[in-house]
Amino acid sequence: MYLLFLIGLCLFIFQIHRISERLAGDIAGYILYGFLFFIASLIPSGYLIAKFNLLANKAIWAVVPNIIALLFNQLIGRYPIELPKFNVKVAISEQPHKIKIFFLALSSSEKILFSILTFGLAISLIVNLLVLFLSFPNEWDSMTGHLVKCAYYLQNGNMDRIHGTTWSIDYYPNSLPTLQIFGYHFFGEKGFRLIHFLSYFVFIFACYSTALIISKSKKGAVLAALAAGLLPSALIQATTTETDMVQTAYLSLLIFLILKAYKNPIRINLYLVVWMTSIWISHKVTFILIGPAVFLLIAFILFKKPEIRKSLLPSIFVFLIGIAIYVLPNGYLGNIKEAGKLGLSTLSAPEIVMKWHGIGQYSTGDKARNFALNIIRYSSDFLQLDGIRSLEAGNNINHVFRKIPNAFFQIFHPERDQFWVVAPFVLEGDPRYEFYKERPFWGVIGFLWVLPLMLILLIKSRKKALYDKELVLVFILAAIIHFLSLSASAPYDPIKGRYFMNMAVWCLPLISLSFFSRSFIKYLGIIAILVVISSTMAISFRSLYPLFGSESFLRTNRIEQLTITRPELYDAYVNFEKLVPDNAIVALGTQQEHEDFEYPLWGNEFKRTLIPLHPFRSAVKPIPSNAEYLFYSEGVFEYKTGDIQLNKGDLMADTPVPESKFFLRKLN
Repeated sequence: MYLLFLIGLCLFIFQIHRISERLAGDIAGYILYGFLFFIASLIPSGYLIAKFNLLANKAIWAVVPNIIALLFNQLIGRYPIELPKFNVKVAISEQPHKIKIFFLALSSSEKILFSILTFGLAISLIVNLLVLFLSFPNEWDSMTGHLVKCAYYLQNGNMDRIHGTTWSIDYYPNSLPTLQIFGYHFFGEKGFRLIHFLSYFVFIFACYSTALIISKSKKGAVLAALAAGLLPSALIQATTTETDMVQTAYLSLLIFLILKAYKNPIRINLYLVVWMTSIWISHKVTFILIGPAVFLLIAFILFKKPEIRKSLLPSIFVFLIGIAIYVLPNGYLGNIKEAGKLGLSTLSAPEIVMKWHGIGQYSTGDKARNFALNIIRYSSDFLQLDGIRSLEAGNNINHVFRKIPNAFFQIFHPERDQFWVVAPFVLEGDPRYEFYKERPFWGVIGFLWVLPLMLILLIKSRKKALYDKELVLVFILAAIIHFLSLSASAPYDPIKGRYFMNMAVWCLPLISLSFFSRSFIKYLGIIAILVVISSTMAISFRSLYPLFGSESFLRTNRIEQLTITRPELYDAYVNFEKLVPDNAIVALGTQQEHEDFEYPLWGNEFKRTLIPLHPFRSAVKPIPSNAEYLFYSEGVFEYKTGDIQLNKGDLMADTPVPESKFFLRKLN
């Protein structure tokens, strides 16, 4: 079965290659178009396969994506495209010579700058490759929601509503799980992260291509790509199964396609823009928060290119087809049906969750106060030595560095017990939770590189500049709108570093304009050293996959890794594995209030069948007659004589919620 899947995968990749080669003008474009048609084929494949209850069937995954890719090949192949012929084999063979010429053409200071950043990126990629191949997905949201959703889908074969313990199992869209499940069939459990790792590279190449369009400088575009690859938040998210790395890849790809349409407004480019937009919308409802910034770019292009407006009607028609294929089957309609009313909030979460995470219940005055506070709070979060402060010595350096910023920000009294989610705002981050290790912001790239450069571009705009000054201004304004939109949309959340990663799509391409003076390049040489230190420390000392020490992912077993953020759960899952056969049917009495981890219960081969009995904020269901075991958390079911206590429960106040005390009951 696996051999058939691999044959189908090779054929699928070949078909994507044919499409990409026809549209691309360079290697970066080839990768970006390849990713577009890769996800464009797989997402509807998942929806279709789920209708026949075959999501766990490798053979069907070898066939359906090929059929859809073949349709794309036929459509693209018949469309008249007047582009220079591109051959990827020739392009790859020419790269060593081109890289040599590129490097020799640099000045001495530029050679040092590029060498430092390239070395740092190489080290970071090696570490992340080790994480990808040698560790297991283990972040909190995946143990309670994201991967639990995938596991249920594989178990059931379909994407029917599960009514799981955690609200995100049912409310998060089904677009991403189709891609994660495809990765699972290829690479096993570790393959759930494959789409995220690919998205990291798409983000890098999209930054390169966008920067090349803006600056018209290959040297600048390469610099922007290196900065993107070393962004702490991107490096961390590249090997997790959170949704935000993929969201960032989608946004960066969409912006690249919009700029391609801006430079060459032929219909195929416009159709690809609206097609990608429908995929982006299908991914996660937070597209609404990014929408105003994207709309600004689209409005600018429509104003600058009147000929595009002539193709609006057919483009809207293509967009509606995309909505029908990618958005309508993704679960949004089920969320609205569950809520019983139509509204933007009902697309993403139950009403009670939106009361925690949203501002809908705030008065107008409180919304304004929350907005103003968030501007201060998130500005403060950006002004941290993220990555460097992941180590205790680095945290001490950060403490010294923060003396002046703290004195400034304290003027606004941001540390108050209002308008927050998960944990209240603390100027240097809550030392109990250290969210900055798992969800950092941009580190020194943000406030020592991007911010000064943006100010210089606004203040010192050169009349004879080779770059598109109007487009640069639009990108700066889009970044500001993006920041303000995220600040206004919800109460303060200390894990927002992964949300603001999306904003980098507007900012990092501007790094391509750094070569405006020799003195700034020398300044960047110093910054580059800090950037490399920041990135390597971020991925070496993160909470999820520490590289060194007794908790290193190179030394720990699967269950130790799955419970690394909640070590008090370890005994429960070890004992569960000892007592419950791999193919058992287990009823689950877990609870949302303690955010119990469910993912480890399937076992490393996913052979167990799990039946959730405690839907989110609902009454507990009866134990089904076919269940062989009951795994429950104290407070969900009553203890009976003979039940086995699996762990001691919450002993340390080390997480925002307490750990459950788990029990196991033999039923049949």
